Amino acid sequence: MSELANIQRWLTSIIIKPGKLGEKIRLADQFYQLNNEKVIRPSLRSSAGEKIGIYARGYVLRLMDCMTAEYPALHHLLGEELFGTFAKAYLVKKPAASPDLYDLGKNFPDFLKAAQPENREIHNTDPSMFDLPVELAKLERAISEVSRSKGLEGMEENKSIENQMLYLFGTVSFHASPCLQLLQLQFPLVDFVQAVQQGSEAQVPDEKESFIVVSRKNYIVHVHELEQWQWHFLTQFKATGNYLESAEFTAQQCDLEKSSLMADMMLWIPVAISIGYIYADSEI
Repeated sequence: MSELANIQRWLTSIIIKPGKLGEKIRLADQFYQLNNEKVIRPSLRSSAGEKIGIYARGYVLRLMDCMTAEYPALHHLLGEELFGTFAKAYLVKKPAASPDLYDLGKNFPDFLKAAQPENREIHNTDPSMFDLPVELAKLERAISEVSRSKGLEGMEENKSIENQMLYLFGTVSFHASPCLQLLQLQFPLVDFVQAVQQGSEAQVPDEKESFIVVSRKNYIVHVHELEQWQWHFLTQFKATGNYLESAEFTAQQCDLEKSSLMADMMLWIPVAISIGYIYADSEI
């Protein structure tokens, strides 16, 4: 290993690892056989350790900025101080292990879930409200993942599919979009997230079961609340790829007459195609 590479790894280990700065410097000096005061020249105003601390704090602040950028609605809900407390604890518990900042917040929803108190009933609040930040983080992470996943861009659209859907129903091979994500949540969060994104007043929603779809078409991320039958159909269709079986499954799950469901789907399928939930073979 070159001397420069050794110094780079020495500094990186100090910056990214959790713990007290002085102890991290000592361990890094020992492991990489370096002397921090020779690597970082002290000045009249700052010691080597203080200069390293500036880099370390700057690194953490940059990661905090990334967390806030990925979870703006959650940041709005919790406020600066509480969000910062959870985000910093997460960064300590789950230090960055990838050079891609996109991966940084991947496990934040699970971290928030694990941080919930075991006996939520003893707290002077509605126990379900502990789930609100977790579900909001799940939705915002899904939006982030859909924005980066492989989508339908580059496919050649055939507008005639939408116009002829009533006649071609059952004769065209459909597939779920590769970036499609579906969430079943305890709170209707779409309006809250969109209000935060638009900088308008965001009202915290009351608890109510919500079926949400996140997808992307033409580089635009779509986040919508679905009817229950639409969500069940897309969930099953994404898992199996079988259009008719998914319709039968949905009719059973939602206690609907299959003929009535198929009639509703004939009107809804063109919408699902236009937004990018599904696509037809002829579009490739």
